[in-house]
Amino acid sequence: MGKFRDFFRGRRADMDDRSPWGSFWFEPVTLRTVSGARISTETALRLSAVYACVRILAESMASLPFILYRPGSGRGKVEVTDHWLVQLFHIRPNRYQNPFEWREMLMGHLALRGNAFCRIVGNARGEITDLIPIHPDRISLVLSNTQADEYSYRVVDRFGNQTTLPRGSVWHLRGLSSDGMMGLSPIEMARESFGLALAAQDYGSRFFANDAKPT
Repeated sequence: MGKFRDFFRGRRADMDDRSPWGSFWFEPVTLRTVSGARISTETALRLSAVYACVRILAESMASLPFILYRPGSGRGKVEVTDHWLVQLFHIRPNRYQNPFEWREMLMGHLALRGNAFCRIVGNARGEITDLIPIHPDRISLVLSNTQADEYSYRVVDRFGNQTTLPRGSVWHLRGLSSDGMMGLSPIEMARESFGLALAAQDYGSRFFANDAKPT
């Protein structure tokens, strides 16, 4: 029994490790709140207010135009249309998404999880040809054992295969962060408020399903 107790204590300690390289930030958020509701990014979207806020943020960011400028004469600027960045951000960020869908997805990841990731794919000339999104739940930050400020990313695909990507191969967008490495999950930070709202919503549904009669 002592061995089992030590095992589960170690398991709990690993789950509660909130350091930039700990497992806490990289596991799907499914925490039971005081109200009894279990909150995750998926269950939080059951609240119409959460879904509406995320949708407005994502669609607003996705609809913004991308215009690239270079310095002109004096203090002026000149629009650039033949740069590879225009092709990447304005025409085709990757081979299966258009710019609107791509920006909408990344903003949704930021709004729900506080982080958004893309794998950087380049060509022989050093130009970036594709930015392929990586689901935040499938990627974790791995700190180097030799250099305190150096890290890489471990990606787990849908088949369970792990790949380690160097820091320069991942474009990492962070939301509000407490350490500069990982963004804080808004769902995790406000889980008690979401739990209370979900519990009230579920109670109201059951109450009216019973013809508004107390049990």
